[in-house]
Amino acid sequence: MTEAIFSAASVPPDVLRRLSAVAKRHPESALLRLAALERQARAANQLAAAADALYARFYLLEHRGRALELQAALTQAERALTPDQAPLQVARLCEALGRLAYQQGEYNEATSQWRRAAHLAEQQGEAKLGAAARIGLGQIHYAFGDWERGREIHGEAASLLGTADDSYLAAKLALNIGVGHFETHELDDAERHFSHGLAAARRGQHREYEAEAHWQLARAALARGRLDWATTDCRMALSIASKLGHSWLEAAASRSWTDIALARGDQLGAIRSTEHALLLAERIHSRPQQSQAHLQLAKLKEARGQKEAALRHLWQHQALQAEIERLSGAAHLPTQSATQKRADEMLLALSNQRWHLQEPSDLLRALQHLCAASARILPLSQLLFWWAEAPSEAAAAATLADEALPHLDPVALQPYLDWLAGQALPHAQTSRSTAHPHALLIDTPDHLPGAPQHPARLELPLMVGSRVVALLWLLPSQEGHDWSSRELLHASHLARLFEALLSRR
Repeated sequence: MTEAIFSAASVPPDVLRRLSAVAKRHPESALLRLAALERQARAANQLAAAADALYARFYLLEHRGRALELQAALTQAERALTPDQAPLQVARLCEALGRLAYQQGEYNEATSQWRRAAHLAEQQGEAKLGAAARIGLGQIHYAFGDWERGREIHGEAASLLGTADDSYLAAKLALNIGVGHFETHELDDAERHFSHGLAAARRGQHREYEAEAHWQLARAALARGRLDWATTDCRMALSIASKLGHSWLEAAASRSWTDIALARGDQLGAIRSTEHALLLAERIHSRPQQSQAHLQLAKLKEARGQKEAALRHLWQHQALQAEIERLSGAAHLPTQSATQKRADEMLLALSNQRWHLQEPSDLLRALQHLCAASARILPLSQLLFWWAEAPSEAAAAATLADEALPHLDPVALQPYLDWLAGQALPHAQTSRSTAHPHALLIDTPDHLPGAPQHPARLELPLMVGSRVVALLWLLPSQEGHDWSSRELLHASHLARLFEALLSRR
């Protein structure tokens, strides 16, 4: 068990240490003993001691992805105690409830619980508990795409943790900092922190973080185009998560296995893996994971020409996103700006647009409208469109923004197009990114006519069935722009609208 538990004032530390030793070999026996200890303490009206045992039980169940089983008990215990009576126990219960709220996409509730835990921990001089709460608060900023602020808060957690020998928190912190670097395309730093997290997890025998470290390393390997490394690490993550019964981890690794299957050209395997991830996410009521799986399935079904199924998954994805935003709408969370609200409204209006395509030239006018709308929805300096296969004669003769629609070289760029089509999200290239895996191909002027040497862009393949028929590059208005998760979602949605038009050519 985490060392933070051992300092409990209401339950003798030696009792928890003995149960911690038992838990490593016989976790179910330890859980039964902790439950009995909790009942005895509650019967004697020793609510602080009961809370200590409950928190220790939560910790063991969270290792196995089963912490949601204790949500009602944790809520009841937190309401039964006041900070004046048992500040440390209340802080621990709040930290645990914050984790459960975060898992379910209830970011408002998670923020409130973690802030309260951090405040009480600071009052009690409990640095480790304060660090745990700040790790969670950093994750909230990650959920809103604010990677820089999230990493700053994780830096505060690292300062609190200092040189304390706590392998559990060390692993958790290293993995979270690594995610912040990964999402801003700093792969060297990301891999270094993931490796630190793996070492700390192994040192403390924290199998769930060992699995997560392998999953994160698999994601980094995929970003480098190293399918062999990604396959090895993802298999290890899936194996450990499955043995633990850790549904959250298994669902996360399954989505990465989808990316691996796509890179191998195995569409059916990708669909099976994503459907498995969705079932696991539904089992643990993880709205964020369900949303991601539905979006992935929408793309996969669309690629196989199953448009009705793709649309159903897309609507479910959007419904879940709306529910997450509703649950995260309190004023003290990162708020939706007026600009973001207008962008959402424009995207909704664009999604409901009915296109009348009777003549080939109607398609080009519709594409022109989509391009102009995209530049208003996203902060773009330029939108570039290339045909990846021969359009109709009328379309080829038409113009878009006073420029003929250019054609890329599909033969020379086929490896790049295949790679791009296998990505689960738009490829974000920034000034801080590592070298593009197909830089030599796309930097050749004859391959992509008119392509600027712009370090920051989103690259999106436009597909009809399994064919890449066109390519979009979205260039941000500011060179150092970091694409937020909301902007990536909007870009993906816009790509689906382009594809819907192109399928009617």
